[in-house]
Amino acid sequence: MKKTWFLLSAILLSGVMVLTAIAAGNSAASGELVISVAYERQDGPGSNQYAVYIEDEGGEIVRTLYVTKFTADGGYVRRPTCTPMWVNKSRVAEMSADRIDVFSGSTPQSGLQHYTWDLKDDAGSPVDAGTYYFVVEGTYWGENQVLFRNAVTVGGGVVRIPASAEFNSDESKNRGMITEVYAEYRPGN
Repeated sequence: MKKTWFLLSAILLSGVMVLTAIAAGNSAASGELVISVAYERQDGPGSNQYAVYIEDEGGEIVRTLYVTKFTADGGYVRRPTCTPMWVNKSRVAEMSADRIDVFSGSTPQSGLQHYTWDLKDDAGSPVDAGTYYFVVEGTYWGENQVLFRNAVTVGGGVVRIPASAEFNSDESKNRGMITEVYAEYRPGN
């Protein structure tokens, strides 16, 4: 009888601890978030610069997935209009060259680009299940930018979410640089 009581108490206590951790938001998310970007190379000064990153609900960058090498390697100093939100939030000016090398890359060829978030933060630690924002910020002509941003909940079932474009001007030249952005959350096992 004592063994049964002890076993039932242990099971009940573990269940309460698991439910408490989940309610507190302390359950690590599993799976991946794949962000797809329909990109078309453009001609002209200050074009073809973009960044792909994840933010938490407070607007802080959790992870940078990609930024064009020109921008990451100091292009933001020569052209302050190159992805200014990412430059400001990421504090790229304080990063080492090795750190920048992890997420920067050459400007891609035209076509559908895919960027995968493994649900870890910039330090490599797993993130908690919950709501995050996927962001694609681009500079398509001089001072003209486009921003795609939408919320996604990680930790549930498969979901595909589009993001709409927000432009900072009415300039139409090179507006076709990024025409579609969507993310798909794929839960882990």
